[in-house]
Amino acid sequence: MDKFYVAGIGPGSRDYLLPITERKAEKADVLIGGPRALALFSKLKKEKYKITANLAKIKNYIRNNYREKKILVLVSGDPGLYSLLNYLLRHFAAEKIEVIPGVSALQLGFARAKLAWQDARFISLHGSRDLEQLFEAVTEGEKVGLFTDKEFPPDKIAQHLVEQGLEDKRGFVAEDLSYSSERTVDKNLAQLADCSFGELNVMVIYDE
Repeated sequence: MDKFYVAGIGPGSRDYLLPITERKAEKADVLIGGPRALALFSKLKKEKYKITANLAKIKNYIRNNYREKKILVLVSGDPGLYSLLNYLLRHFAAEKIEVIPGVSALQLGFARAKLAWQDARFISLHGSRDLEQLFEAVTEGEKVGLFTDKEFPPDKIAQHLVEQGLEDKRGFVAEDLSYSSERTVDKNLAQLADCSFGELNVMVIYDE
């Protein structure tokens, strides 16, 4: 074995998990992923390695084991959109990694909003305190797909943009996508600023 795999698990529900990822998981010796990813494969009796903030530890584990073990790294959504893949590509040659796509939460969010997304800009505020990039993107682009986090929930984002004079924009929020608790809200930004949301959501900002 001279490579390992990075696969997207989709938004979280097994309904959006690709069959190829399930097959790779069944053949793997080790599954590496966050709690939600590993929970999808809880019935598989595999060695499991939880992703934490200590990415160097994950990198070293892979480097020390991928030649002897079949390793599958599970990431939320699609590996090509704000995932661990970027970090791994900085430390491993591309030929050592095989990438398996998945359904991004933003892809599903655009589908729920019934909006095309080929002309959208994508931004993640995970771990970032800089809203300047978001303001620039919203003013320059017709549509912005946004990964939010607990520091910047949709209502706080909406309030910030309204304060910057962008009250003519609309926001579509998809919360708990693919789960039984899924909820979608489509309002202008001023109205969204008065709403409250859980931690697991994506947001699309677009013109009225």
